[in-house]
Amino acid sequence: MPCPNCGRSPSILSRRGAGSSTWKRTGMSPKRYRLLYFSGYEWGNLGRRKTRLAWEFAQRPEVTGVLYVEPPVTTSVLDLARGRFGPGHLPPTRRAHLDALRGRPRRVDGGVWTLTGSEKSLPLTRLEGVRQWKALQRLNRALYIHRIRAALRRLGPGPVILWLSHPLQAWALDAFPERILCCYDWTDDWAAFEVLPVADREELIRLNDRLLLEADVVFAVSEILYRRARRVNGSACRAPNATDPTVVGVAAEPGSVAAELVNLPRPVAGYVGQIADKIDYGLLEALADARPTWSFVFVGNVWDNHRHQAAALDARSNVHFLGRRNFHDLPAYFRGFDVCILPHAITPLTRSMDPIKLYDYLATGKPIVSTPVAGVERFADVVHVGEGAGGFLTALEKALREPPDLRERRLRYAQENAWARRAEEMWSVLHSHLKEQVGA
Repeated sequence: MPCPNCGRSPSILSRRGAGSSTWKRTGMSPKRYRLLYFSGYEWGNLGRRKTRLAWEFAQRPEVTGVLYVEPPVTTSVLDLARGRFGPGHLPPTRRAHLDALRGRPRRVDGGVWTLTGSEKSLPLTRLEGVRQWKALQRLNRALYIHRIRAALRRLGPGPVILWLSHPLQAWALDAFPERILCCYDWTDDWAAFEVLPVADREELIRLNDRLLLEADVVFAVSEILYRRARRVNGSACRAPNATDPTVVGVAAEPGSVAAELVNLPRPVAGYVGQIADKIDYGLLEALADARPTWSFVFVGNVWDNHRHQAAALDARSNVHFLGRRNFHDLPAYFRGFDVCILPHAITPLTRSMDPIKLYDYLATGKPIVSTPVAGVERFADVVHVGEGAGGFLTALEKALREPPDLRERRLRYAQENAWARRAEEMWSVLHSHLKEQVGA
């Protein structure tokens, strides 16, 4: 069937490097699937793509359950015995890290189970030279895979759909040959980030290329990533981001405003999202200096490698960094904005992106101003675009005087790009491939 987003019929490539599954050999037609979902994010924020798609798929009658694999910890048995806990999303408690070392899954929401795990359970030493032994790394990986398999059995019987979200998860292609289908959800140009999870940028590119080549289905978040994926894998489809109008859309209704915003000078230009590599910090400095009577508000976590830039901005009296907030609390902050801003730098990274915050902004109905990054062209009739400090200021002034009909148009776009609808579109692509595989 045609891809619902790109309009092309996804051709199915032959499986490379994957063993044939029992379901394919016997010709059985299973109706219930287990989804082994490697995320890269901890569970919790349903505003994120990776978390939200896992939750949406878990609601489907065809899915027995989702094993949502969170980033593993680096805590070893020796670390645990000494009360030393590796960095990560888990609380620094013995119980939490013991559960990770044991590979104990946790049921969090209906059909979703989470598993953290550890890839460095052994050895019983803190000597880094010993920890880097290749044989030891293979043993730790084997233990990690064993615990994932044990957790997967909690979901009951049924064929496994393998879902990968990052190049560093490419090892799972070899680890789970019994899968019936492998999907790669390509959301960023990973090698374009300033700080990488590996020392060798070329290694990240190589692993990403392997996922593009060997995945049965590739979902690309942006047009540029879709075109790159399509050159390698004929099954590639465009799957943009989305929003949750039932949560973020509450901001379009009357209600309370976050206390931090109530007494700020107007207008308030607000940003919600990660304070990271994508931000144009020079642009923000110019905006804050050019409009000293305005308020510029940022809601989100500041990445460590950009703390000095955020601190320099925060020193200005009209700039306010509020930190991370719970997804369900965001409407109170959006209500306090007069305009939502997307001040992203124009880089190879942002040219390949499709910002979730743009869809969330649409759901608020608020005026939106953005730099000309990828993704905004789809909503050019309701987003004010400005390049450079002068262009962005002009767009801000225009946004504050825009006609009221743009609000309703933005809300319609948000409904058309709801996560429930996007997940349905993506599952229809998966289902067409499953029909080819097993006649499901």
